[in-house]
Amino acid sequence: MSVTVVAIVGFLLEFVLLETLDRSRKTSSIWKLEGRVRAISRSLCCICLLLAVFTLSVQSQDALRVDVNLVNVFATVRDQRGEFVTGLAANDFRVYDDDVPQQISVFEKDDTVESAIAILLDTSGSTVDVLPVMKRGTLEFAQNTKRLDDLCVFSFGTTVRLIHDFRAPLRNLQTRMEALRPYGTTALFDALIEAMRKIGERKQERKAAIVLSDGNDNGSALGFGTVSDLVQRTGTLIYFVAIGSRVHVDEHTVESLAAESGGNVLYMSKTESVPAALDSIRAELAKQYYLGYYVPRRPGTHQIRIEIPGRNVRIRAKSSYTG
Repeated sequence: MSVTVVAIVGFLLEFVLLETLDRSRKTSSIWKLEGRVRAISRSLCCICLLLAVFTLSVQSQDALRVDVNLVNVFATVRDQRGEFVTGLAANDFRVYDDDVPQQISVFEKDDTVESAIAILLDTSGSTVDVLPVMKRGTLEFAQNTKRLDDLCVFSFGTTVRLIHDFRAPLRNLQTRMEALRPYGTTALFDALIEAMRKIGERKQERKAAIVLSDGNDNGSALGFGTVSDLVQRTGTLIYFVAIGSRVHVDEHTVESLAAESGGNVLYMSKTESVPAALDSIRAELAKQYYLGYYVPRRPGTHQIRIEIPGRNVRIRAKSSYTG
């Protein structure tokens, strides 16, 4: 309801009431009530004006929400030995958006921030000797997840399949994991896009995709550019667990996506423990700092820089965002 409409309604009510009174003044009982009716009319006008003010306030707040963008940044901070740096406060950080200093409006740390996580299992033909350990590692990760409605699981080979949805019981995941067989090509990019769209629907502030694979993409319909653009728009943290010889891994692709998202790449041999790698990612998520700041909504890609003055630390966070 606009301010103009509310005001017009108020004045029309007063006009109708007073017109009725003028026509009825010959009736003594109505004449005696004229004062009361005028008071009621004025009260109605006041109520309508208050509604107009309230409507204008709500409209202004809605306009503000539309014009301002909350940028979420998850920062992993380590010292020179590689240990997590904990106990930092908001005033320890400096955040720059396109080289302009920003005020931190949201600050949380440790595992107080909820996460929506997607695990992506490579089931292409080349994973015949590593798929069993990937399946076991995924099941252990799911069993140790605080809430199963925070986790979904995809498999990808020639096609991408959602094998475990949020809120589904763990026994369903176990049954479907047992049925997975290595086959076909590797549609890695298509799987990442499906996963980011899925977790993008969740309300959790932090969104992460963990990819278990032994190679590179050779079967997707969409390309690296589409994946990179979606990373920018959704703010999803991308983690890769690359299993086997690095000769078969597209290091440029996995390193680039991990770096721009604030995630990481873990290289491991076929004899190393997949559950241990997943546990290290879980530990990192739990030790991250959540920084949020407001900026005017603008088109294009914008650069982010995080600093902690006076400390010899390494900071890993997303480097840019779109919108």
